[in-house]
Amino acid sequence: MREGILGNFRRRLLAVLKADNDLQRPSVLESLIHRHLNIVYLAEQHISMDLTHGIQEVLLIEAFSGPVSSLHLFEKPAEQLTGSATEVVCNWYIENIVKDVSGAGILFTPIHKCFKSTRPVGGYFAELVTDLRELQAFVRVFGGYGVDRLDRMMREHTAALLNCIDTSLRSNHEVLEAVAGSMHSGDRIEREACSRQNVDLDTVIGFCIEGGQALAFDQLLAEAAGVVLDEGAPLIYSLLSGVVKHIPEEISEKKEIRRIRGVANSLNIVGDHDSEWIRSILEDVGGANDGSWTLLPYLFATFMTSKIWNTTGFNVDTGGFKNNIHCLARCMNAVIAGSELVRLEREHQQRQQSLSNGHLDEALDPEIHSRLSAEASIKSAMQLFVKFATGIVLDSWSEANRSNLVAKLIFLDQLCEISPYLPRSSLEAYVPYAILRSIYSQYYSNSPSMPLALLSVSPRHSPAVSLSHTSPAVNHFYDMDSGSLRSTDNKHRNVPRSGPLDYSSSRKVKLVEGSTSGSTGRSPLPRFAVSRSGPLMYK
Repeated sequence: MREGILGNFRRRLLAVLKADNDLQRPSVLESLIHRHLNIVYLAEQHISMDLTHGIQEVLLIEAFSGPVSSLHLFEKPAEQLTGSATEVVCNWYIENIVKDVSGAGILFTPIHKCFKSTRPVGGYFAELVTDLRELQAFVRVFGGYGVDRLDRMMREHTAALLNCIDTSLRSNHEVLEAVAGSMHSGDRIEREACSRQNVDLDTVIGFCIEGGQALAFDQLLAEAAGVVLDEGAPLIYSLLSGVVKHIPEEISEKKEIRRIRGVANSLNIVGDHDSEWIRSILEDVGGANDGSWTLLPYLFATFMTSKIWNTTGFNVDTGGFKNNIHCLARCMNAVIAGSELVRLEREHQQRQQSLSNGHLDEALDPEIHSRLSAEASIKSAMQLFVKFATGIVLDSWSEANRSNLVAKLIFLDQLCEISPYLPRSSLEAYVPYAILRSIYSQYYSNSPSMPLALLSVSPRHSPAVSLSHTSPAVNHFYDMDSGSLRSTDNKHRNVPRSGPLDYSSSRKVKLVEGSTSGSTGRSPLPRFAVSRSGPLMYK
């Protein structure tokens, strides 16, 4: 009888994974599993039989997908089967959300922190299976095994995309060197002629956008896993959060330190999730090991010459572009930072090897090979990209492609916003703040669902570009979570307000002395920002 009950539970578990049309929503799946568990537990009270232990074994078997990569050191035995339930759900997310094989028009919406689709994916629109509530239900059902399996599948997909970038850098090495030389010399005609020789530019952009989608989804998954762990095991979560703050800031990390950082990143505890994720992928596959990767900022700068900008437009209701090109900004930031970290670590290891071979004249300076030096190198590469990308954008401006220009400027501003290595004011060195403010003012004033928020004054406050005296006082603020307007006369009177260009002192960088800032708080273009525990929370 016991085996019959457990076998029936396993069949029911696999049956409820899919609804009539497609994958069942994780929250609905969780509810159905708990309902069936209650029935089994009720039966257990009337028969002298241990069903609880058997139910836990069934759930573990269906959730197990191999050792958790950042925690377990053992290899999975070849004969050991993995959970079919986990495979079904993870494959669905990869194929339909990350890769969008059905062509449902999957878009990542930074404001709502989820993916949306222009038509249903199976039985649901994408937002009904990708918001944080649904991903938290996924984590509670499949536990750390499910999270690790989905993360590994996204890493494999992203590794293939990074390999495409590597191939483009290698095959266009001479072209990119010529582009770099023309950029530094200011030869516009030579730069344009060299850029046209890169015939696979649009293809690489597509790969980078897809990589940005994977980054966005993995951070949402990590944020959901962190919330579930904090709720189920707050002491472990608190301990891990405290340990991460004291990890040595070294270029060449020990394996134990790297594992801790990996665990923390899988729970969205590490500050820069995207760069650490790309760095770990490149280390695993041995990527970014060619000198061509130093030309990465120039390759990304040539993206500004692509025709893809002719078919995009900024949407204030989602905080992104209609063709997902805002995911390109995430990919650029993460790939530049991750590849620089990998490159510097390899150089450090080579110097150590040279030192061990008796070359004492190449003794290592700990200050040079610290994390701070790596961040300075990343910042330099990012600023190089912003400088040349802005130059290409402004050089190509004309009355015929003004809308094209606007999309590119908003894109570059968003890149400066999401990157922890760039001050938000980086773009103002090339584009006056008054222009950016005018662009955002037009977009937000034409949006019925978004108020024309107070746009902060320039981070480099001066009478020439300061528009603070023209900012109208408003009596409402926009609730980003509910998507509604609320009066400041209620209990939220003291909630700070901001616009899409918030350069206040509470932002990610400390501005230069003498600058002033507008109101603080969340921006309409937010940062991209993601016992009883186990594969399933048993209640």
